[in-house]
Amino acid sequence: MATLNSAVARIDAEARQLDPAKVLLTILIAPLFLTGWLAGKAWLVLAWIWTAVLVGWREARAPRPLKAADDEQ
Repeated sequence: MATLNSAVARIDAEARQLDPAKVLLTILIAPLFLTGWLAGKAWLVLAWIWTAVLVGWREARAPRPLKAADDEQ
């Protein structure tokens, strides 16, 4: 129980040293940062998917050499 009390005392001491303006700013900015981060990841996924579709399309449409009649066995 002594370690729990010392941890609570340390938390209390550190909480009293926090600047309310910095805490409020962090709370206001965190959702904006998270939104931007998620948008960046979503864009990366969409760009990857689109590129995979284009590469597949080009591969499917690429000209293939014709087989000669004597190539078949």
